[in-house]
Parts: sequence; C-alpha cells; structure tokens
Amino acid sequence: MLQPGDRVPDATVYLGPGQPLTMTELLEDGPKLLVFYLFDWSAT
Repeated sequence: MLQPGDRVPDATVYLGPGQPLTMTELLEDGPKLLVFYLFDWSAT
C-alpha cells in the first residue's frame, strides 16, 4: 500500500476500451481516486 508522499509507479491504466493512459498523465492535474471492479464483465 502506498503511504502519503509515496510516488505512484508509472503504470498504464485504461479509461475505456482503447484508451490507455499512464499514471503520470492521469495525475497531472491533481490526485485521483482509482476504483477497480473485479469480474465486471461476468454475471457473478
């Protein structure tokens, strides 16, 4: 878990299909809250 002041790894995230964005680009204009949905594509 990251602590306040830790640097975020420059991973690539997807805002949608075919919309890659690096964490550096995503955080350019300030902090963000990232939410991950497990099994969003399934009926479970």
